[in-house]
Amino acid sequence: MTDDPELARSLADGRDYYPVAFMQNLIDNGEGWQLENELGHAIVKALDDGTCVLGPIAHRDYHGNVVPARQDVAPGAKGSLAYANRLRAERGAKLLAEQDDGTVAEVG
Repeated sequence: MTDDPELARSLADGRDYYPVAFMQNLIDNGEGWQLENELGHAIVKALDDGTCVLGPIAHRDYHGNVVPARQDVAPGAKGSLAYANRLRAERGAKLLAEQDDGTVAEVG
């Protein structure tokens, strides 16, 4: 077992081989939206559970649908920093903060 709640959750849901920073980078640069495989599903789940947030700019997915940027969704809506940080706080994980370059990173 581990004392790190984020790692424990990652191991429990099978995403131990997809580090958060790796998935967030794929979201930020748009590559994650072009995937229709296990990694693509892990990215969607990471948004659902607040592990990751939407990127700094909008992108198009594999099917041509627009995936909004973080600032395009309401505060507290799925994909926003507020949504992710609420879920992260509930499970005792490190919070996310937007950096000067528009990326996000865990703080604390």
